[in-house]
Amino acid sequence: MKIRIDIGFSLLIAGSVFLILASGCKQKPIAYNKYQSELDSIGIVYVADLRDGIFDAEFASKGSAMILKGETNVREAKDAITGLLRQKGVDFIDSLKVLPDTSEIKEPWGLVNVSVCNIRFISSYDAEMVSQALMGTPVKILKKENGWLLIQTPDMYLGWVDSDAIAAKSVREHDNWKSSSRLFYTAKTGDIYSDWSMVKVISDIVAGCILEMAGNQKSGYEVKLPDGREGYIPTEKAILLDQLTVDTYLNPKNLVSSAESFMGIPYLWGGTSLKGFDCSGFVKTIYFLNGIILARDASQQFQNGMRLRRGSFPDSLKKGDLLFFGTSRRGRPRATHVGMYIGDTEFIHCSGMVKVNSLDSTRINFSRFRRDSFLGVRRVIGAGYGEGIQPVLNHGWYE
Repeated sequence: MKIRIDIGFSLLIAGSVFLILASGCKQKPIAYNKYQSELDSIGIVYVADLRDGIFDAEFASKGSAMILKGETNVREAKDAITGLLRQKGVDFIDSLKVLPDTSEIKEPWGLVNVSVCNIRFISSYDAEMVSQALMGTPVKILKKENGWLLIQTPDMYLGWVDSDAIAAKSVREHDNWKSSSRLFYTAKTGDIYSDWSMVKVISDIVAGCILEMAGNQKSGYEVKLPDGREGYIPTEKAILLDQLTVDTYLNPKNLVSSAESFMGIPYLWGGTSLKGFDCSGFVKTIYFLNGIILARDASQQFQNGMRLRRGSFPDSLKKGDLLFFGTSRRGRPRATHVGMYIGDTEFIHCSGMVKVNSLDSTRINFSRFRRDSFLGVRRVIGAGYGEGIQPVLNHGWYE
């Protein structure tokens, strides 16, 4: 009997403890979920697209304390969260990091140091390549990790690069670079030479690269690379960056000429250079060489520019207009491909390679697939400038 009473009493105590613990475990997630929902809502407002913003915040506990932890590169997002919690009288420990963390990143700016820098989804050589950046492109350095850097490019795109591909700069060094005389490489491809004999090569170079000008002779420019190396390029292959104005370069003739000079260049997922293009990287490069920074991906480019009615094709189109293709879900178009109109029902795009197709079924280069997936048109020339369409010389990272 005693044994049974002791066992029963023990079971009663154990059960009570279990209920208390279980009750406690259930209460905390309810509170956390309540605030997590508000936290997530703020994140969506300030970082609507994770391709060009970081918002990874959550709540955790340490003893009886609530901890706000994670990271973001948008200071306003953190301020909104902490302000809301304080307004509600929530007692919490603030461990939400704003990138770049100045205690870890002493030089928050960088210049791309190689002709074409591959940008990856995560910090690994076997990771998906999501974009590229050209030599002389200014970037923000947000994080460091085992020889890799998390960077943001002028079009606000995020990704990881090998640290050797970036020459890190302090704020002052970046300001000095912006005020320096710089050259914009206009030839499709070429080399940077070690001396005036132009025999020994120190680096290759492609259209759109930017170099500091250290000297000027009749036969060529003396240039300085982002990491301090010095070399020489022929005069006829570059212009002063300050000459890359939209008034001079952004016109249908130049856009079509740039695009057609790339015929046959192969498709490369994530490519935005003469070493390989994807569809949006191709039109982005065309416009960059004529003074405009476009958003990175087709779905982002589809959100910018003047909208033309889909049914007005082809009579209302002008050379340089962007044609978008994709699917529609519940009446919402989703752009997955883009090309540029070059006149007479034809558009140039990168699909397998850079090539020309038509939406006219009577043409030999007619593409039924593109006609059936045609979503609409966006016009960049004459559109208002802002996020997604910005002149290079108006961008604060360059000037």
